[in-house]
Amino acid sequence: MTSAGGGDASVGTTPVGPLVRRAGTAPLYAQIRDLLRQKIQSGEFPPGTMIPAETELQRLFHVSRHTMRQALTALVEEGHLVRSRGRGTFVLQRRLEEPLPKLLSFTQEMRLRGAQPSTRVVKVAWVPPPPVVQEALHVAGGERVLRIERVRYADGAPIAVTFSHLPRWIGLTGREDFSGSLYEMLTEAGVKFAKAFQYIEAGRAGSRLARELNVPRGSPVLVLRRTLFADDGRAAEYVEGFYRADRYRYSIWLEP
Repeated sequence: MTSAGGGDASVGTTPVGPLVRRAGTAPLYAQIRDLLRQKIQSGEFPPGTMIPAETELQRLFHVSRHTMRQALTALVEEGHLVRSRGRGTFVLQRRLEEPLPKLLSFTQEMRLRGAQPSTRVVKVAWVPPPPVVQEALHVAGGERVLRIERVRYADGAPIAVTFSHLPRWIGLTGREDFSGSLYEMLTEAGVKFAKAFQYIEAGRAGSRLARELNVPRGSPVLVLRRTLFADDGRAAEYVEGFYRADRYRYSIWLEP
């Protein structure tokens, strides 16, 4: 099988593995799903590669089209595969994940995941705060805040666009180098973080956001809004982040 273009490799001729057991307790589609998932997670089917065609997988596993489609659909729903009309089915890039409720900067997250973080600073300016920023940072409408717009990358791929808002008491001028970790910069400036409040909701990328994240307009994004507090109780930062939903997710342990 040949590549579908765009530099994507194909794994169409790679042996898929042992045949499924007809007498197994798990349904056939679930056994195939688990085998394919294992190959994806082990790196045998690397991110960005095209898996064998559905008909070829049917032949390799000796199952019906319906069973094969069930297995592939399950992997699509789990976020391991994506179907591209007219091209084939591809292995998705693994999603970067932040565990909640631990407070981490983007730079810390990426390093923990083994990814190389980088940042492109789009714009830095002192601006009048909109109502949501006034409320979050407890500043008056006539007082300006430092607004930092940045695109955040992992291994060279755009993951998020963030808009940070800082009050004047932080002591920054706006002429600093914001291409690194803002949290590290604030820590070095003497700001001690105590806690943060944030919420996450679903959104869709508009034209500009889609362009920065290199996704189609209307693509799903995770919208994060966080207020960071210093140890003296003052609000130190309000940030809005728009993350690619196909490359980023949050996880949390729940206990009774």
